[in-house]
Amino acid sequence: MTITKLENQLPERLPKMVVFDLDYTIWETWIDCTSGPPFAYSAEENVIYGRGRENVKLFKDITAIFALIKSFPDTKIGIASRTHTPDWARAALKMLRVPELGGAPTLQSQIDIIEAYPSSKIKHFQALEKKSGISCEEMIFFDDEWRNKEVTTLGVQFNHVDTRKGVTMQQFMASLRKFDKESRYVQTKLDFSKH
Repeated sequence: MTITKLENQLPERLPKMVVFDLDYTIWETWIDCTSGPPFAYSAEENVIYGRGRENVKLFKDITAIFALIKSFPDTKIGIASRTHTPDWARAALKMLRVPELGGAPTLQSQIDIIEAYPSSKIKHFQALEKKSGISCEEMIFFDDEWRNKEVTTLGVQFNHVDTRKGVTMQQFMASLRKFDKESRYVQTKLDFSKH
């Protein structure tokens, strides 16, 4: 389905920030378990390879989801990852691309705030809220670990991700509808007549 068709299915109220975990949420591995940088990038596959030739590959719908979020008028993208190798994660984000966006920019260039270090996700979200000025109640979060549902105590909408599929477009759209239904915030109304 094209981004334009998806835009026509969006609810009226949208989150101010969409936050993703990294491992088994946007890519199909634990970055900590690779042999690490220097990574080699394959433009044909949009995959990076560690020194041991193991790959870091994005789940199927991730780049389309990023491109869709970028069409929202005032929604930011955040990362909350408990990785023990934040430099490796940042190196991967600087190489992997979003082909649906003109010029195929890197994932990192589309992310507004990255909180990547070993810690509770509560700490990650407190930092995201402080740095962005966006209330946790205006954020949705995708993560493969149930223990990270603890962020709901801050008001974040938690979405559990299947480690075999990562965040799918179907799950992403369902989370937006849930946010729209449950949110008490009135967001900017989308107007796609300008496209």
